Amino acid sequence: MLLGLLVTTGGTPAFGADAAALQRLDEFGDCAGCDLRGADLAGRRLMSADLSGADLRGAKLRKTILFRADLTGADLREADMENASLGRVRLADADLRGLDLHGAKLAHADLSGADLSGSRLDGAMLEHADLSGANLTGSSLHGALLKNARVDGAILERSDFEGADLRTLDLRRVSSLHQARFAKARLERARLDGLDLESLGFDGADMPFVSLAQAVLRNASLKGANLRKANLRAADLTGANLRNASLKGSNMVGATLSDANLEMASISGNLVSVDFSNSRLDRANLSGANLKQAVFRGASLKRTNFTTCNLYGADFSSADLSGAVLRRANLAKAIFADARLDGTDFRDARSPPSGP
Repeated sequence: MLLGLLVTTGGTPAFGADAAALQRLDEFGDCAGCDLRGADLAGRRLMSADLSGADLRGAKLRKTILFRADLTGADLREADMENASLGRVRLADADLRGLDLHGAKLAHADLSGADLSGSRLDGAMLEHADLSGANLTGSSLHGALLKNARVDGAILERSDFEGADLRTLDLRRVSSLHQARFAKARLERARLDGLDLESLGFDGADMPFVSLAQAVLRNASLKGANLRKANLRAADLTGANLRNASLKGSNMVGATLSDANLEMASISGNLVSVDFSNSRLDRANLSGANLKQAVFRGASLKRTNFTTCNLYGADFSSADLSGAVLRRANLAKAIFADARLDGTDFRDARSPPSGP
């Protein structure tokens, strides 16, 4: 009997747990509002059990199967739920503060309004989970799977998503992303349009096809990030660090990258009217990019590759183009006032500056 596993060797109920409540759970799988503090339920099968509103503080639920169980409003503080099976579990408005949910299986779980602040969700499976309105302040989600999860209204302040799978996630309506971290996260086709992402870290993140239109990424760190075919239309990347990043095929029309670090970055696609003023693009590869009327005033462009670029009307005033390659580039109406052109390669370029 399950009851026998819920008492100590001396026959006394587990600390805080009510013996009658344990028997009720054992016999009927129904213990709504029960006092189950400190109960040892580790490894048990509690599928579809009703534990709504139960006090499960300090309970042992390690590897417990709670598939489809109802834990709505339950207090699970200090409970041990590592590697618990929580698929389709109902945890709406539950108190999960500081909980260790490392490796927990929470696919399709209802965590709406739950308090998960300071919790450990490293490696947790949260695919298709409902986290709308949940509080994940300061939580750790290293390597967690959140593909197709719902996060509308969620508080993700200081949450750490390092290496997490956030593919297709729609983050446009989250409540807060202040100081969240996304290093090495997978954000393919995620939606972050219009969000304030100032100073956030995306180093090494895999972000192909991500949508960041009109997003604020001032001073954000995206070193080595993969932004292939990203939508960065009208995004503000002022002062951002994009060293070694890949921006191939990205839509950056109207984006601002002034004072940004783009050293050794690979950039192509639609960059019409992009502002690169005072940015560092040394040894960057922009070959074939459409840079019509782009602004490079005061930029460092040493050994930058502009081969076959459309630079019609581009402004290179006071830029350093030492050793840059502009072979077969369209330079019609481009401005080179006070630019440094030591060793710049203009071979076969259209309308190069006089006396290169």
